[in-house]
Amino acid sequence: MLTPYLLRAPAPTADGLRLFCFHHAGGSAAAFATWQRGLGPRAEVLPVQLPGREGRLSEPRATDMTRLVDELVRELGDLFRPPFAFYGHSMGALLAYAVAQRLRDRGAALPTLLAVGAYPAPDRPGLMTDVPRMAADDLAALLVRIGGMSEMLLDYPEWRDAAIDLVRDDLRVCHSYRHVPDAPLPTPITAFVGDRDPLMTPDDATPWAGHTTSGFELQPIPGGHFFLRDSAPVLLGALRRSLAAAGARRGVAHAAPGERD
Repeated sequence: MLTPYLLRAPAPTADGLRLFCFHHAGGSAAAFATWQRGLGPRAEVLPVQLPGREGRLSEPRATDMTRLVDELVRELGDLFRPPFAFYGHSMGALLAYAVAQRLRDRGAALPTLLAVGAYPAPDRPGLMTDVPRMAADDLAALLVRIGGMSEMLLDYPEWRDAAIDLVRDDLRVCHSYRHVPDAPLPTPITAFVGDRDPLMTPDDATPWAGHTTSGFELQPIPGGHFFLRDSAPVLLGALRRSLAAAGARRGVAHAAPGERD
């Protein structure tokens, strides 16, 4: 039976890699709509759809990281069979890391690669922590400025407010996260950061290196906070290479290392 957290059921025979993708705050699984074509047949792209958006619009949105991780592991745990990997963007990066931590704590299989984009390391201050105190107009202006909301929505107050409410709830998930120093994950981590991201710098992403014992790579990508949209070919090319390198460490052939952007 298909879980509501996935748009479609995974292929019944998973000889290749499953790449679970976690979207940003205010976003949806649609952020990864072109990734299957971009990554090719060696990886099965499985965007994770959180409640309260698109086809799950009528469902209550998550606002607590621990509860959301519990739900994701319960719903998707049987599908986390090697080889698999995680990519998370912004809020999704922190969520992917928290899910990997939970799997490790349960003695379950871990992802071949944890790829995180546009979010500081979990022991660093999170993003947009002042949002709970921001007026709707100010938050809307900020979202437009960083590329997280279309300027057209400003002309439609009802839609604008709905988008703002979604962002506020998603950020509650991030802000509910409390980092507890723990052993690093035995999983390689690649951290992607936009070279013009107004919310963070490479220095905020570099400490991700302390959360793995299996290799770390910092990958600057042209663009701002939403480089996954603005520089998709560059990002997907870099991700293919990271997946290939991680697979080679474990003897898993799931990405073509000779592929070019």
